Amino acid sequence: MAALIRHSVGLWASKLPLLRLPQRPSLSLLGTTTQHRLRTSTVPTFSRIIQRAYASSAHHDHDHDHGRHQQSKAPEEPYDQTEQILAFGSFLVFGSIFTYLSWTPVKAGSSQPYKLLPREDRPLRTTESAALASSSSSNADETQSPGEPSPAITTITAEPPLPEGETRPLAGYYKYVLVGAGTASYHALRAIKSSDPQAEILVIGHEEVPPYSRPQLSKEMWQSPSSTTFRNASGQEVSVFYKDRGAYAIVESDPESGEMVYKCPPASAGRVPPPILLLGHRVTKLDIEKQQITLDTDRVVQYGKVLLATGGTPRELPLVRDLPPHLRAQTSTFRTLADYEALEKESRVARQIVVIGGGFLGSELACTLAQRTSSPSPPLTTTTGASPSGPGKPHRLQVTQVLSGSTVLNRVLPRYLSRWTTEQIADLGVDVLRHKEITRISETESLHGPGSTPKLSIEFKDGAVVEADHIVQAIGIDPDVALARQAGLEIDAGRGGGIVVNAELEARRNVYVAGDAASYYDTLLGRRRLEHYDNAAQMGHLAGKNMAGESNPYTHQPLFWSDLGPAISFEAVGKVDARMPTASVWARDEPTPAPATEALTEDYKRGIVFYLEDNHIVGMVVWNLPGKIELARQVVLRGEFKYKHVQGLTRMFNIHQVEPKREPEA
Repeated sequence: MAALIRHSVGLWASKLPLLRLPQRPSLSLLGTTTQHRLRTSTVPTFSRIIQRAYASSAHHDHDHDHGRHQQSKAPEEPYDQTEQILAFGSFLVFGSIFTYLSWTPVKAGSSQPYKLLPREDRPLRTTESAALASSSSSNADETQSPGEPSPAITTITAEPPLPEGETRPLAGYYKYVLVGAGTASYHALRAIKSSDPQAEILVIGHEEVPPYSRPQLSKEMWQSPSSTTFRNASGQEVSVFYKDRGAYAIVESDPESGEMVYKCPPASAGRVPPPILLLGHRVTKLDIEKQQITLDTDRVVQYGKVLLATGGTPRELPLVRDLPPHLRAQTSTFRTLADYEALEKESRVARQIVVIGGGFLGSELACTLAQRTSSPSPPLTTTTGASPSGPGKPHRLQVTQVLSGSTVLNRVLPRYLSRWTTEQIADLGVDVLRHKEITRISETESLHGPGSTPKLSIEFKDGAVVEADHIVQAIGIDPDVALARQAGLEIDAGRGGGIVVNAELEARRNVYVAGDAASYYDTLLGRRRLEHYDNAAQMGHLAGKNMAGESNPYTHQPLFWSDLGPAISFEAVGKVDARMPTASVWARDEPTPAPATEALTEDYKRGIVFYLEDNHIVGMVVWNLPGKIELARQVVLRGEFKYKHVQGLTRMFNIHQVEPKREPEA
């Protein structure tokens, strides 16, 4: 059948007068633009096939001319009408077959064909990769200096997917290396895989667990009997991990050779290369010129593109850092899953816990700790599977929150709302200490638990003293820029020390930054550095897309949210700063004002706070209005609404009729 097709096509091409092509078509007949495409195209298009069939490309002209002159020219035979008819019939029959076999497939339920990716973006088959790697290596040797990675080789020689259970050593080169294993890194990983599914990606994290979501550590996690799950708004039990360990190829040290190796997990066996996860390690050096990183084991890994998603390091009070080790062990910061597990365990036996800080984290922890004292704590299951403290016993936990100012969240909320929020936290049972400056921390004669370590004494500048079994420091983070500074990247000292990136989140060629450590330029609000989940997730996604070949600017307006007890849940978007002028609209349970003789008690149940800059709305807080934050985001993104539009915008949010929160199932 194949021979018949070839014979018929040959007859059609050579005998049909109306469609006949010359044996060596001249490029001049095709026009200048087409000539250039034929000579430079690397894609096997129909024009390319003409080149190969007739050897008419420029670098083949001489060879074929020489061969043709060697042969004697036979006189051309006259056309036979029978052959013409046969050729035309073959064209009608087999042309339909060719059209059917080469028809572009269409997705089920769609009228649009699959989009054919550009040649360089399509994943290579194993045989195709090997062939191109062979040809590229010979060319690279002529143009590249010794020791310099060849982009032509490294982008196409990805190793084939591992069979399940097969062990492979950690390679010396990866197309993508992600430094950090948090939210930004995870979303970058997903974005890269969606654009470049066959790429091998190395993710390096200093924690011993896979990427997970942090916001729940100070909120929902405290209501769960497990340290790795929580109940979402629908009452479903959800893991704090984005994916379990089985979705990754975890790098481990080989017990015999000591070499770093990994196995293909069952979830990805025989399909695409799984993300390679190196846990419990840090990157100590970044060489931008050589495109390589150095691990804390002195191992060097080269990269095609690298993402710095290093996050931040919790701040500590100098007084705490100077404590003796046995007293410093009774203090902690709060950032990681291990920090949560340690504090959760401590809260089961402690009688007095002091939280230092009046920001989001400090206020959330104070509320969470105070709420759990009213009932026995469920037994905790840690990431190691152990239950260190057994079933919780009901006991009175005294929670103290120490503020340097007069109110909580005083850098974000207007003064009146910050003051009211502080009162609500106090109503939960938190002892709020205002305008306090710590001057000394020491041990007391009181014991923390039966026969255990001494309690801590915290002395303040005004002479007040409080005791604590444990101190939690929630006074912010410093962006982790040590690696970037060592590599010579620009650090933005004016905004908390973030790593300066352009609109595409690129700090230098092939070096991207996302998350808490990134100082980026917001086209609407200017240069910013944010420490919120939504910002990390969106930046990671865009950085991953750009690493995989796109070039899109970061225009997202990130949101953040906080839950403070059962009565307060708010979300914010845009530029929200307590120093800015604001306009607020609040819903009242009773539309009729109280008589002038009665004192008005403020109760901010539902409302909106508009933040103004040059009379324009640049930020919003939606207070106890679930499902309205996306509308607020669009208002800020428009950038054209002013103070005079506040009343009209408020009607869009319908603050008097709000869908109730769906309570978690018991």
